[in-house]
Amino acid sequence: MADAGAELGLVTVKAFRGRGLAASATAGWSRLPELRSRTLFYSTDRGNFGSQRVAIRLGLPLRGASLRISEDNQGEGA
Repeated sequence: MADAGAELGLVTVKAFRGRGLAASATAGWSRLPELRSRTLFYSTDRGNFGSQRVAIRLGLPLRGASLRISEDNQGEGA
């Protein structure tokens, strides 16, 4: 996807949340010259309402959902 798109997901330390920093960082990232020809994706988890508010604040459209499948073997046969 590197040639066609770029994905951003970020974490804001709790003490700095609610100050607009994530929105500012995301907006700045989206204006990088090397990303102009790419499709940009802002990733967030379904339950991350703060991150979803950032997307709404910036007018980012919902494109879809990601599905992650992993095998969790912790605690089995050990």
